[in-house]
Parts: sequence; C-alpha cells; structure tokens
Amino acid sequence: MEDSQMIDIKQRLTSIFEKQRLVFWYDDNAELKEQFDNISLDSVEKLVIDNNEFSIKRQLLKLQPDDKFLIYSPTHAPKNEANWLLDLNIANYMFSADKTSLILQNLGLDVTFKEFVGRFDKFLNAPTRVEALKTTLSERETQDSLGLKMMAVSIGCDDNIASIMLRVFENEKHFETLSKFALDGLFFKAVKSKFAYEGESLKDLLHKLLQNHFYFYLDKSKCTLNSDARLFVKSWMDSSRHKESFERISKTVENELNIKNIIADADASKLMMCDTYEKCDQAVISHLLTKLNSDNISSKEMSKSIAIREHTFWYENYQNIYQAILSASELFDFVKETRLSMSSFNDGIKEYTLHWHKADRYYREYSLASSKAEHLELLKALNVKIEDVYLNGYLRELNDNWQSFADTYTAQTTTSHQQHFYSNVVEAHLKKNQKVFVIISDAMRYECGVELSSKIESMDKYSSSCESMVSSLPSYTQLGMASLLPHKELSIGDKNDIVFIDGKSSSGMANRDKILKSYEENASAIGYEEFLKFSKNNGREFVKNSSVIYIYHDEIDKMGEKNEIKTFDAVVSTFDSLIKVVKQISNFNGSTIYITSDHGFLYTNRATEESEFCKAEAEGAIKLNRRFIIGQGLSKQTCVAKYDGKSLGIEGENDFLIAKSINKIRVQGGGNRFVHGGATLQELVIPLISVKKARSTDVKDVNVEIIPLRNISTNTVNVALYQSEIVDEKTQPITLKISFESVDGVTLSDEFKHTFDSTEQYDTNRESRFRLTFKQDINKYNNQTIKLVTKKVLDGSSETPIYKELEVKLALSFFNDFDDDF
Repeated sequence: MEDSQMIDIKQRLTSIFEKQRLVFWYDDNAELKEQFDNISLDSVEKLVIDNNEFSIKRQLLKLQPDDKFLIYSPTHAPKNEANWLLDLNIANYMFSADKTSLILQNLGLDVTFKEFVGRFDKFLNAPTRVEALKTTLSERETQDSLGLKMMAVSIGCDDNIASIMLRVFENEKHFETLSKFALDGLFFKAVKSKFAYEGESLKDLLHKLLQNHFYFYLDKSKCTLNSDARLFVKSWMDSSRHKESFERISKTVENELNIKNIIADADASKLMMCDTYEKCDQAVISHLLTKLNSDNISSKEMSKSIAIREHTFWYENYQNIYQAILSASELFDFVKETRLSMSSFNDGIKEYTLHWHKADRYYREYSLASSKAEHLELLKALNVKIEDVYLNGYLRELNDNWQSFADTYTAQTTTSHQQHFYSNVVEAHLKKNQKVFVIISDAMRYECGVELSSKIESMDKYSSSCESMVSSLPSYTQLGMASLLPHKELSIGDKNDIVFIDGKSSSGMANRDKILKSYEENASAIGYEEFLKFSKNNGREFVKNSSVIYIYHDEIDKMGEKNEIKTFDAVVSTFDSLIKVVKQISNFNGSTIYITSDHGFLYTNRATEESEFCKAEAEGAIKLNRRFIIGQGLSKQTCVAKYDGKSLGIEGENDFLIAKSINKIRVQGGGNRFVHGGATLQELVIPLISVKKARSTDVKDVNVEIIPLRNISTNTVNVALYQSEIVDEKTQPITLKISFESVDGVTLSDEFKHTFDSTEQYDTNRESRFRLTFKQDINKYNNQTIKLVTKKVLDGSSETPIYKELEVKLALSFFNDFDDDF
C-alpha cells in the first residue's frame, strides 16, 4: 500500500503533467529516491541525471520532443553557471517533494522563498494555518509581507504591523504565540522598519512608544522613535476597540517609569495637549485649580483650556471635575464683575431676570458636577470657596439689597403676577377658541425655567421663550398652586394653611379639577405621570374633549422635602420629564403650551448653622415654616417682615411674617438646605415658558469653513477652520475629525477631533487652528494633490461621513528629509 506521502507526490505530479511536458525534480541528498523509483505515471517517462546532461537534453529536444518526462537528480540543483540544463529548468516546471517545497508549491510561492519559509516549521505544521495563509497571498509577495501575514494568521488580525501590535498589546498571550512559532524576530524587524525601534523587548517597546508620545509635547529632543510611532499611539488611543488595552498599559507604564515625578517638574502649558498618561489630566486639573483659587484665570481662559482637554483620552474620567471648575470660574467672574444694586421692586425683578439668575445656575451646575466628580479630594478647597462666594458674595448681598423693595411687595401693583395668570394668559386663548395646556412644575425656579426653555428651543420643530412672573407671598405650594387657578378670591383658613378659592378648598387634584370646571366647563386637571401613560388614541380623545388642561408635576419640591441634597438632581430629571410631557402634548395635536411654577426655592450645599437662625416669636401661628409664619395677631420682629393679607391678595384676618433676606426661622425637624416661602428673588421669580410646535425642521449644525492653504512644503502643517456663525438653540455645535488624506482615501497625517461650539460674537474668535504632522512615508506622495478632510462625528455611531474637503498640492522641499520634528 502506498503511504500518504507517496500518494500526495503522485497526485501532485499527475496534476502538474496535465499542463507541463517536462518536470525537473532535484532531490537534495536523495531523500526521496525510493519514492521516485516506485512512482509510475501514465505516459510519463522517467530519467535520472548522472553526468548525462547533454544526452538528456538531446533526448528531450531532438529524439522525443513531444513526450512527457520526469527528470530526477539525487542532488540539489547546481549553480547557474554549472547547470547545463538551466535553460530547460527555467522554461519548464521545477518540482520539489520535501516538506518545505510541498508547502511552497501549495502556497503558490517560488523556490526563492524556500530558505525563508523553512525557518517556520512550527507555524507550517498545522494544515489549517497553511490554508488560512494561502487565502491571504497575492502574486507580489515579499519575505516581509509574507512574515506579516504569518503573524496575522497566528494571532487572528489584519496583516499590517499596527494591527499585529494592537493584538499583541491586547493580550500578551498573542506575543507568546508569535514566539512559539519563531515569528517574534519578524515582529521586531517590522517594528524597527516602521517606527525605528532598535530593541527586541516587548516591555521596552511599550515604554518607548508611550514615552515617545509623551515627550512629543514636553521635549521633542527626548523622542527616540519617529513620527509614525506617535501617530500609532494616537490611533491606538482613538480606537474604540483597543482603548481598553491602552488604558491598562498606560497605567502600568506610568507606575513603572514613575511618571508622577517627571510631570511634577513639567511646564503646565506643555501638558495642556498631552494625554499619554492619566497623571497628565491630574496635573492639568491641579494647575487649573491653583490658578482658579488664586483668582489668576478668567472664565473665558478656563473655557479655552478645558475645550483643549475635551477630546483627550482621559477626559471622560475627569469631565465632572472639569465642568465643576468651569462653573466655579464662571461664578467667580460673575460675582467680581456684577453690581448687585437696584432702584425699585420692578428693577430688581428685571435685573434678576436678565442677569443675576445666572449665578444661581453656575452654582447649581457646580454642585451637580462636583457631587458626581470621580476624585472628590481634588475639589475640597474649591468646595469651601464656592460656598463662601455664592452665599456671602452673591446670595446674601443680593437679597439684603433687595429686602427694602421686597418690603413694598403687593399682589396688586406687581407686574406679571402669578395671581393674574389665568385671567391674563389662559382666558386670552379661550376667547380665541384656542386649546391651552398649562404644565405646572412644583418649585421650578426661574433659572431652571430658562435652561428648560433653551433645551426645548434646541429641539427640532419647537420654539420656546421664557418670561418671568412673580409668585404669591408666602411662596409656598398651596398658595402658589391656587394662584395659578381661576379665582375671584383667595383665602386661608384660621386653623391651617389650606388655600380656598371662592370659598372652596384648592387642595388636591380633584379639587383643582372642580375649580377649573367651575370656570371652564371643558377644563381638566391631571398629574403628569397619568398624562404620560395615555396611549395615542386615548390621549387624543382626552385632549379633544378639553379646552384647558392643567398638568401637575412635582419632582423638585418632592425631592427637596424628602432628600434635599438631591435637589439639583431632581432639576435635571424634571427637564427630562417636562420635555416628555411637551412631546406628548404635541402627539395629541396640542400646540399652545405654557410651563410655569408655583414658587422657586433657595438652596445651599452648606447646612445653616444654629447661630444663623432667625429667632421669631410664633404665638398665634397656624403655619410655621423656616421661611414664614401665618397666623393672627402676630407681632412685628427684627428678622422678619410683616404683611397683611390684603397686600398679598389674600382675604381674611391672617398676618404673615416673612423671614428677611435669606434668614431662616428655627423650627423642629426637617432640612434647611432646600427652603422656600420667603421673598428672595430665587423664591419669588418664577418662569413663564411659552412653547410652540412648528411643522418644518428648524435645527441645523453650525457651519464650519476650511481656510484655504497654499502648497505644502513641510512635514508639519498649520491648518485653520472658521466657524462662520455662532451657536445657539437652533444652530447646534458640530464635532469634526480633521486630517490629511490621499485622493484615494489613505490617511496621511495625525488626526484632530474638535467641537465647534463657539458663541463668540467676534468672527476672529471663532477661528480654530491645528498643527498636523504627516506620516513617515509622506514623501511618496510628493508633487501630488492631497486633501484636507473634515469628517462629522455622529453621536452613538462609529461612522464619520465626510463634511468638507480641500484639495492642496504637496510640494515637499529637499530639506524636508532633515526636518527635526519628523
């Protein structure tokens, strides 16, 4: 019986002779002489070379020119100059039957690869690997390209050194696989060729790659690898698939090389662009905090610095700290630059509506970001300063100045008062037979309403504007909710703080619904959660039968009373909930929508100290609150202002004591961070948001133009992009990736990612510059047209469609080869 080797040789020779007449078999050391002697092929004559080359040649060409021959030699082929059969060898088929040769022939590679392939027996032992390799080969293979493909097949990746390196860095077992197959030498040879790395240690390679990237920003003279090495690290960091391995390895190298000590002595300005190690972000944050705490940086400068970090590798780990620092900077600048003075009650309302409310938003944004910050210890000192600046530099001073005007408060003379909402706003629509939706969010103060309005305005096909109203006093839920309902008379009983409308209790949803219907037969009151549960058909049926719909929402007030330190989190969830309600109304064909509130609130993260409480006598009180007292026969006292019911638009014999400025009355139990009921601007001024739904799209991306370039003559190029308009609610920011490419789409440089979101009015302040570095092999594109390409980054997608392109001539000078940066 023939063995498998004999069968394979016979099958292969049979296949070869279907296309060939002459086949030469040089068998070094006659290893397969027995197989040659035993083989028998139909219509094929066998000859043996034994110093008889001339006679063989005569027989093949003269005597039997049409017959098939297998010509065997028990030695290797002689050198060309001594080979009498060289011309026939070249013109016909050279057969080898040793293992390596069989593999070469199976792969379709010629004999010049024999010595190279013979070094990798372990790789070639597995038929599955050989077959996998075979599918990747082309007609123009070199030893280098073949080596890359063997490595790629071994560890399962693309056949370029960058992909192989990323696979190895993903898990070191892949490098062990390369070593097992004796491919590690090829790995380091390819790395040297691509990145100019001279060593043969995986650990050292990682050190050199990261340090090369690191020192590019700190001190280019210490870069030991070429520019392609830095671009490789950048692409590694930008890869969603491989960023996890970079994070792990970067942290390891950071500890191994004691990067903390190097960064301690580094120039902070040079670290601003560097993101090789996590310590870079910590150093930048420390630098920004130092400047902020010493009042040595403006909010505009802070914004620019943080914008630089926004698309760096470690930003996500610290984004809450960056946001906290920015909000703190904005608050500090606001307090330094703002005069908190007013000339009248209405002037105070106007200034708060136009300007002063921003400080409350900055404080809220700081509080939210700092509460979620990943490294709280970094913000300890800033937390103390924020509380002092907000409380003493703004909140107390503003409301101390306001108090003399708050003392003049009356519901009758105050413009745009909450108690006139139904008669002035709702009835105006009813007279035109227009359906009206009113969303009332408990304790949504004015600055929150401004942000909500901006969010709605930024939604496609929606328009929104925010004005202010003044809430009833005391600014608490029962009175505020009653004030927004239709009424002829408001009153408070003499036993509790329930508010009556025309003698009927306004407490609870059922009573509010009855009161609405008593003024407008087809009016309805409903909770927001119940409203959101409506199916499309049921909701349209409900809306169809109603002319006025009041929708009540209470996340902020509920959280403030239940878990006050989460008040600002409730503001965020309120935005989400109310936007859902607005969209639901639109789904039910509603088009006239108002969003308002019953009252605002005061909030500070620092709890009030016992010594700061106002001491007020409450004999005869029916309602005692941290900010007000309701009762009869109440006496006027130093820390509270006294009002009678008539001036507040409330019938009855009750007196009202309101704590002055931001003072709080000592009461049993409850928290004291979140309070309302008083006459501060934060409690009194509430939003009145008007929402409309349009039919056509009205939101677009901001436009960005590429500023034209002249011919490029160096390896590093400064490019500029210009944001031609400001960003606002209807003109949205756009994030672009910026790089050079060949005309057929090959990336030629590093890549920058930048968000264009400027609100600067001056054109020159909306220009952004980037310094791009070409890859190592850029010279092969010299004297060709290349493209500066911008691609749009899409949220939630890895696709980056081309935004705009600019063609430019690459005309590198002779001295380009000596560019130090390269």
